[in-house]
Amino acid sequence: MIRAALPLHETLGDPPIEWTLVDLFAVFVRRRAWILGSLALCCGAALLYWLCATPRYRATAVIEIHKDSHGAFGLDNTTADSPSTDVSDSFDDNLNLQTEVGILQSDALTLDVIRRLQLEASPDYFAPHAGPSAVIHKLFFWRRPLEPLTTPLAEAPNRRFAALRIFTAHRKIAPQPGTRLIAIDYSDPDPERAANVVNGLVQALADYGFQSRSSAAAQSASWLSAQLAGLKQQTDALDARAATLDRASGDYGDDSAHNPVLARLDSLNSALSAAESSRIVREAIWRAVQSGDPEAISGLAGNPDTGPNTQNSLALLQSLRAQESTLKSQIAESANRYGENWPAFAEQRAHLESIQNSIQEEVHRLGDRAHTDYEVSLQAEDASRNAFTQQKTLASQLTGNAVALRLARQEAGESRTLYSSLLGRVQQTGILEGLHSANFAVVSPALIPPPGHPTSPSLPLLAALAFGIGITAGCGTAIARELTDSTLYTASELEALLDAPVFATIPAYRLDDPWYRRLLPLPVDSTMNLQAAAESGFDTPNRETPFLEALHRLRVSLLLSHSDRAPQIITITGSSHGPANQNGRPSHDAPPSLALSLATILAQHGSSVLFVDADLRSAPVVSTSADPGLSDMLSSQALLPLAHTIVDLPSLSVVHAGARPPCPAELIASSRMNSLLAAWRDEFHFIVIRGPAAFHADALVLAQLSDAVLLAAQAGRTRRDEILPSFQALSRQVPNHAVLGLVLQHASPGSVYAHV
Repeated sequence: MIRAALPLHETLGDPPIEWTLVDLFAVFVRRRAWILGSLALCCGAALLYWLCATPRYRATAVIEIHKDSHGAFGLDNTTADSPSTDVSDSFDDNLNLQTEVGILQSDALTLDVIRRLQLEASPDYFAPHAGPSAVIHKLFFWRRPLEPLTTPLAEAPNRRFAALRIFTAHRKIAPQPGTRLIAIDYSDPDPERAANVVNGLVQALADYGFQSRSSAAAQSASWLSAQLAGLKQQTDALDARAATLDRASGDYGDDSAHNPVLARLDSLNSALSAAESSRIVREAIWRAVQSGDPEAISGLAGNPDTGPNTQNSLALLQSLRAQESTLKSQIAESANRYGENWPAFAEQRAHLESIQNSIQEEVHRLGDRAHTDYEVSLQAEDASRNAFTQQKTLASQLTGNAVALRLARQEAGESRTLYSSLLGRVQQTGILEGLHSANFAVVSPALIPPPGHPTSPSLPLLAALAFGIGITAGCGTAIARELTDSTLYTASELEALLDAPVFATIPAYRLDDPWYRRLLPLPVDSTMNLQAAAESGFDTPNRETPFLEALHRLRVSLLLSHSDRAPQIITITGSSHGPANQNGRPSHDAPPSLALSLATILAQHGSSVLFVDADLRSAPVVSTSADPGLSDMLSSQALLPLAHTIVDLPSLSVVHAGARPPCPAELIASSRMNSLLAAWRDEFHFIVIRGPAAFHADALVLAQLSDAVLLAAQAGRTRRDEILPSFQALSRQVPNHAVLGLVLQHASPGSVYAHV
């Protein structure tokens, strides 16, 4: 249910109305003009947009992101001597996917594509527009470059800002859920240009990956080459020393299996080689970290020679980069959907800056740790070398030149082995750099869309949006109008408002139905001949219609309103009366008077009925004649009461209003009016009085003189704030023996029988 609170109900202390689905449907039917108008407006706007919008074509490319595996120095472990040890999971795949999406959405790649394809000269950007459309494009400040097109984008911040906004609005990058696929879309009025932009974006991504990997690999290879030069000199010196000792002492061997000094010397020699190798690797890691590139640094993860603290920092750095990529995607999606003025957009940008600052701090912290590890490994190497030197001195003292020769050969062999290993790694750098320059594959390149099938504007989509928005806005407007409308429409609303019985609900008058014309205002003249009566429609065969049936129900309700006897003087008034026509008379296109219709129904059942038009303020319901009317009878004691009897309906007599007096209330409240009513009580069974509007003083006087007072309201016209004061004023003036009832006129046919 829908609960609708009415202000007047709150004044009376009644609970708010609860709408059922049937009531809500009735509201929509009654307010259908608002709904249809809103629907027509939305459909018209959609049609206008479809006719005026420029056709756009969307090209799409799909790429697959490969699993990424990095070894030491940022190189892939794909050779036979360096088996792969990486373990891939869903988090790693999602991290790689989000990273690539963030790179595709970066400003650097966007500006590169704009520069390569010269998009600034296209209609979507800063191409000059001719004709009336030029005025429309000038309304958008970001479509008008503030710097000349000859200035490079890197040096034109305002033009660069506008170009990035335009490109982002037409670009769409969407990862496919559950896969390592990324769909790249771009829309443009030119189908060929749309395909070129998508393919250019894919090529820019490939170039970026190649440059990034090449830079990291080249940096590592450059430092390793410098280390190899010193290691080669050391190896040559050791070989020369071994040769010198060989010439001096001769070539002989020595069994060290039962010599603890030589065994320890061998162990210290192996430890020194391991410490030297560890120092070189950790120094290489430190040099790589000094580059400050988060992507190159993250490739150091999984290196067994790094310390536990460094491994933890690398894991944290990977996590922060994953958050950075995810947040960049959210910022791009928010910018595309809500614009940069969205309140949460600044919060997302601030969060991104915080994560980027954390990444830089972690990079600096990782550099400090790598330097610390390098210093520790350097100290360990020095300690191993000192121990080895001491042990070598001891061995030299024991074995002399033979031991020295053996040690010289062993040192030369270990140095040569280390040199060969590092030289092979340097050679791998160039090979793997060419093999794995890109970590994605193009599944489907962008093809030129068919020119006859633009992506937008889509007529079915526009029609669905126009229908949905129009119906929703129309229903909302109808409900809002219903809640703010104080007009009465149904008898239940009238009863709930005034807490009084509704005697009858009179249906709306239909002028095209001849059966409703039988109670049109009677043309009364001095003769009241048969022809006038025939024109009134009383010679029409008796056929029950909803209008006549409602009048019969009103008659029965009045007769049964008193338990002892039926009311004799019946006054019918309303909260207001409609305006008269230009000559002061009611229009023949207007509905018949309720008082005259009731008098006619009462007369048709054989009772003598007098209809008195006591509304001396508004237009009369019957034509005036030369005979005196009610105002003339009240203003002169000499005139006798004169009622016109209608031929063919002799039981009905009519007293017209007469000329308009200056003070109608004084005439109605005079003793002459009481005398007339007393005389008419003895002559007629019923006296039906058409009174003025209820807020006039003469209407209140008539209410005091009546046995029954009917307050008439017009469905769809009478407001609650009009009828409530009128009813309250009448309820204070109606005598105790009299009945105060309600009548709802011009009701819809469905509400007539719903109230029976």
